[in-house]
Amino acid sequence: MKTIIRHVITASIVATLTAGFAPAASAGEEPRSITVKFGDLNIATAEGAAALYTRIRTAARLVCSQPDPLWNTRSCVDKAIADAVTKVNQPALFAVYNSHNKPSLPKSAQLLSQAR
Repeated sequence: MKTIIRHVITASIVATLTAGFAPAASAGEEPRSITVKFGDLNIATAEGAAALYTRIRTAARLVCSQPDPLWNTRSCVDKAIADAVTKVNQPALFAVYNSHNKPSLPKSAQLLSQAR
């Protein structure tokens, strides 16, 4: 069961990282995507969540990099990371995201209160 959930979450991250830069793709051009795998991580722990966050951030930077100087890479990366973290929907990952970003993602407070 856990394997199925991880595959679904992985697919969500791929879709999110793709959506972060899709508007920049020219007509007829397929948007790039990167699969972020994390079956080897326990994302319920701080260490596993931090490792996944690093993987998501690295993938977002690669997916959002564009040679066009008018392209807002930072905005794309920020959106792709936030969307991926939201899709994964794990309290430990929200905590890592919120420690690196301001404003924080509001969903994390809801998740943490539900876990108690």
